[in-house]
Amino acid sequence: MKIAVVGAGVVGIATAYELATDGHTVTVFDKSAAACEEASFANSGLVAPSMFLPYALPSAKGSAVLRFLDTGRRLTLSPWRSLQQMKSLRRWTHAYKPETHAKQLGIARQLGRYSAERLAHVLDYNQMEVERSEGQLVLVRTEQELQRFQTDLEALKNLEIACKVLSPDEARKLEPALHSAAPFHAALHLSADQVVNCRQFALELKAITQKMGVNYQFGADLQDLGQQSHPTLTLLNTQGAETFTADHVVLCTSQVPRPLLATQHLHIPLVELHGYALSVAVREPLNAPRSAVHVLHDNLVINRLGNRIRVSAGAELGPKPQVKHEQVVNAMYRALELYFPGAANYPAGTQVWHGTRHATTDGLPAVGPSGVPSVWLNIGHGACGWTWACGSARLLADQIAGRPTTLTLTSMSPDRLSR
Repeated sequence: MKIAVVGAGVVGIATAYELATDGHTVTVFDKSAAACEEASFANSGLVAPSMFLPYALPSAKGSAVLRFLDTGRRLTLSPWRSLQQMKSLRRWTHAYKPETHAKQLGIARQLGRYSAERLAHVLDYNQMEVERSEGQLVLVRTEQELQRFQTDLEALKNLEIACKVLSPDEARKLEPALHSAAPFHAALHLSADQVVNCRQFALELKAITQKMGVNYQFGADLQDLGQQSHPTLTLLNTQGAETFTADHVVLCTSQVPRPLLATQHLHIPLVELHGYALSVAVREPLNAPRSAVHVLHDNLVINRLGNRIRVSAGAELGPKPQVKHEQVVNAMYRALELYFPGAANYPAGTQVWHGTRHATTDGLPAVGPSGVPSVWLNIGHGACGWTWACGSARLLADQIAGRPTTLTLTSMSPDRLSR
């Protein structure tokens, strides 16, 4: 079949790969000038089936009011600064029912584990060499905080996701460069989590898919999606407006014009979550992290990507600020010097990225039929885009082919969000 994929981030490229593997003729469109220019550009690289990821799911606290206040406190900018920010926060927290937290977290972890398995298969089958490391250390500040995780640790055990509680001395055996003054009471070692360079993987996979016959068209901005005998895309590029007809269309981007969403009844409630990443060159490898260190108290991740260190932090909900938040940027520098002093070579190259991730209101992605004939969705991954990319791509391809899927998709079906 002839399939159009809209979006050339890691989710779109992984989807194109799985569809091409099934023998389909695939064309990928993206309005950017190159692949991975948005959320896939500089994420933490953390692939975490454990779901220990900053801002992965809305808060699970009590009533909608408590969730609203608790989530608001954890965001970088005060969400009560504007009515639009407050509306975004309410949308993200109000629809989330505390009693479903354990169930949704379990589904998120199943998808994460399946996706990690699929990622391993893609890497091995294609003999891909990408920057990667194993394991994540989650630093816990107090004994009380550690006790609050007991139920969660049992859930990980039931899903056979390895997790071990370590003392500070034991943690430093895994991360010898972790500073002796780093403030933590204990650490959770999640050996099934890993760090993989997302952008490097996506660009290499793009080259592989091109050899498989996938065509990429950049600078192609989706303007309309008509429904004649087949879905027809109207795209705007430097030559003007062009049309493209396909048997199926897969939307792997949230950057679809609002009028199109309204006319085609693609009512998927999404929120914008903006985050930051600091990338610096390694000065002394012995002083740098070996893999990922997650500072739970600060919702911050420090990890190694080849000859660079990446610090990921901060979150803003609602409209994207025009300037970077100076306090977040300074906090990333301070955290790097606190936990891994002497590791960074700032003059050799420093980059601060500020990007946007789109999340559904319940935290799980929307994967499946859109409700519009022959139009499919693989969107709304939020902070878990890299963790879920390969798994959601395979699940979507199986649905298009009419095959049974490895995971039950009811909780990820897009129509759950419009019920």
